[in-house]
Amino acid sequence: MYRKGVLILISLISNIAISQVSNTWYSNKDKITIPFDFSNNLIILDVFINEVPLKVILDTGTEKNILFSFPSNDTIELFNPIKTKISGVGTGKAIDALISSNNKLKIKEFEDNDFTVLILNENNINFISKLGKEVNGIIGYTFFKDRLIEIDYDRKKIIIHKNRDYLKKRKFKKFSKLKIDLINNKPYVKTNSTFDDENLSLKLLLDTGLSDGLWIFKNDSLKIPERFLNDYLGFGLAGEIHGKRARIEKLQFSNFEFEEVLVAYPDSLSFNNVNLIFGRNGSIGGELLKRFHLFIDYKEQLLYLKKSQSYNDSFNYNMSGIEVQHSGIEPIKEEIILNSSRTEVNLMEFLKDNSEYRYNYRFILKPMFIVSNIRINSPAANAGILPEDKIISINNKKAYNFTIQKINDLFQSEDGKKIKMQVERDGKIKEVVFYLKKLI
Repeated sequence: MYRKGVLILISLISNIAISQVSNTWYSNKDKITIPFDFSNNLIILDVFINEVPLKVILDTGTEKNILFSFPSNDTIELFNPIKTKISGVGTGKAIDALISSNNKLKIKEFEDNDFTVLILNENNINFISKLGKEVNGIIGYTFFKDRLIEIDYDRKKIIIHKNRDYLKKRKFKKFSKLKIDLINNKPYVKTNSTFDDENLSLKLLLDTGLSDGLWIFKNDSLKIPERFLNDYLGFGLAGEIHGKRARIEKLQFSNFEFEEVLVAYPDSLSFNNVNLIFGRNGSIGGELLKRFHLFIDYKEQLLYLKKSQSYNDSFNYNMSGIEVQHSGIEPIKEEIILNSSRTEVNLMEFLKDNSEYRYNYRFILKPMFIVSNIRINSPAANAGILPEDKIISINNKKAYNFTIQKINDLFQSEDGKKIKMQVERDGKIKEVVFYLKKLI
């Protein structure tokens, strides 16, 4: 049957059509280097699943491999489907899914010929609108389980290592070592933090699939600080996630200490459908992990850390209150100045009264952005911006010249920074001015 670009093949011989070798080292070297795109603190890899090119998030925070969108002009064959349900973070319900085994995953020279993946039947997981780029799925535990994985955030490279002993003798001497606990195929670390002058021990999921740096589940001993703001935290497989943002005084991570760390407290409703392990206090995500050069070793249950170039960056958040969403593309008319010595004439060109130049116009597809969420009593909300407003320009620069990442970077940049925006609402252009304000 055909569903959303996926061809599910129910075959009795598919088990023998695929090699019985789970993964093979095809490189002549002792390591395989894989470049990645880094967007919104998420690691995005180019992969092939059953020969079809896809983009996936590398996520230590999930046990399963998941596909939730597919190329519109391509068909992917997936084998041995079995109906199941999957629960995810968010306010929605459990999601219907299919689980498919004996697939082939290829990333550069790395191959896994017994790749199992969940295929979601829902069509509401749209990373293009959130990140401004297509993402088709998530790769989790199986990528890490038998391998020593290096994450170099500075060079934006994942490196799979074949030789542990050499690294132990040489490179690891420059790294701090932290024990991780694998529970239900997910890595957990223990940290110390200071809340209201009280030192507390935390058990946190190591989660490269989380954009924020730190999530804490509030309880009687882990209360929200007095200074906080209500905010949209993001979205999961089961829907939007809302909660509160605040700061904690100190966070001890291995031998490293951070001060004034930004922390999010997700609403408990977002985790109704998720089975949390006993004693878990939250998660450590990409905003904090990117401050390190990492080695993750599931086999020996160790994490190696060294400071990256981002180590001393401050912990910032969106001070505008605007959440921006990609909302498609539109044709933009551009003028091209041509040398008058040209003799060819194109019907799409027209001449101006100028002896040196003539002009040609072309149309280029550019991204559109809208306001998807807005924080109550934020600078942008107080200036009159509303959800669904189409963004025309920011600080006199056309919105289509930005990416979502660049817009978010601007909104996190500097307390007191002036933001001038033009937005379109009901066919009319509205101009607003506000100043970024640091509330926590």
